[in-house]
Amino acid sequence: MRTFEIVEASAIALAVFLPVLMGSRLKRGWMSLVLITALVTQGGAEGFRWQLIPLHVAAIGLAVGDLMWDERRIRGVRRFRRAVLGVPGVFALLVLPTALPIPELPSPTGAFDVGTMTFVITDAERIEIYGLPEADAETETGPTIDESEEEEEDPGEPRKIVVQAWYPANVPDGVAPAVWNPDLDVVGPALSRRLGFPGFFLNHVGDVRSSAHPGEAPLDGRLPVVIYSHGWTGFRTIALNQLESIASHGYLVLAADHTYGSIATEFPDTGEVVYLDDRALPDEETTDPEDYEDASEELVETFADDLILILDQLEAGEDGALAAIADTADLERIGLFGHSTGGGAAARVCLVDERCDAVAGLDAWVEPIPDRFVARELQIPSMFIRSDEWRELPNDRRLRGMSERSPATSYWIGLQGAGHNDFVLTPVFSPYADTLGLKGPIPSERVVLILDDYLNGFFDRHLLGVGGAVLDEAPPPEVTIEVFE
Repeated sequence: MRTFEIVEASAIALAVFLPVLMGSRLKRGWMSLVLITALVTQGGAEGFRWQLIPLHVAAIGLAVGDLMWDERRIRGVRRFRRAVLGVPGVFALLVLPTALPIPELPSPTGAFDVGTMTFVITDAERIEIYGLPEADAETETGPTIDESEEEEEDPGEPRKIVVQAWYPANVPDGVAPAVWNPDLDVVGPALSRRLGFPGFFLNHVGDVRSSAHPGEAPLDGRLPVVIYSHGWTGFRTIALNQLESIASHGYLVLAADHTYGSIATEFPDTGEVVYLDDRALPDEETTDPEDYEDASEELVETFADDLILILDQLEAGEDGALAAIADTADLERIGLFGHSTGGGAAARVCLVDERCDAVAGLDAWVEPIPDRFVARELQIPSMFIRSDEWRELPNDRRLRGMSERSPATSYWIGLQGAGHNDFVLTPVFSPYADTLGLKGPIPSERVVLILDDYLNGFFDRHLLGVGGAVLDEAPPPEVTIEVFE
């Protein structure tokens, strides 16, 4: 709970229990003043969120009661009843704000302040294959003769993605950081509905601040590049702590919303909003195996092509969509990493694209990568970190084969107690995320520290040529590590 939320809750507890302790009320109006002051201060300083409704109703009710109740003395049964019922009552008011608090994201661990910019990139060579309307049952056989004669087939719209960059910057004092995700007014409701909750359920997440400052210019000089790819139903800032931390260590970091593979995307240039296309990855249990295999292969390929597009735009320099930060990119030092589908996409790109110098995957989904690509072997250093949830699956065995066959150094890491979602920020939505099945038993704080150490250590060693001692040291008790060389 935030500071003034605690103050309001404390005022309510004072209003309930002070008469019990004293055996009498304060002079009429005094407690009302305390309650209303606490309520107004909280709303003015921190803003409203729906989880506080019971708290606000209680504060107003107690304030009105204080003004209308003439009798000051509280004795006997009345005093006992107030004491007995007050304890569970006050605790009940705290359930929602404590179960769904305003999260605080982990701070970057590097020496640099972090700036951020957002771009929209259009791929003129790719036609969007997702987000198309379903076929009209009455016209599935195609247009009439007259329509065919009068209209040419619409080739469709080119694919476009939103890309955000993080980088070292000189940030003046007093500049406020950006919000976690500027699109959370559309991402939050979409994610809530995906989890089976009402659309407003996660609206409090819109108040979460990042550690990056929008619009600040990058520091002079060339920076090694790290590109992140989110998983199916994710979004570009779903692992923001990792992205900001890497940037704070002296990297240019980029991440995209994979349009229609992201839970929701809002294009800042037009305000257009598009949502996840469930048809892009149909339910495996109810879909023909061959159709599911084709869909999953196409999905990973689409994510991979988005990453290649970012690389191409960096190479285009001032002529590309990333002109504002392209001069900052050292294209001789490029690393890719991702989670789940995004991890598979990163591996898929680095199997064939010689611009890659290092690749890492967090529960990387590599099953859909065709054998013709896997057969080429990873020619660059790699690191694959896996959760308990995904270890020993067929995907894990295929991934291990890629690591073992690689002629370059490959780090094979298991994180005990971790679930698939522990590799992103989903667990910060609630301290009861483990009860809701959103994370594994390992404390989220430990996951953050471990991933920060290993990701930064890996990229430092293989892009900067320095550091990475954590890769050689005895691992912490939650970590198992093998090195293939």
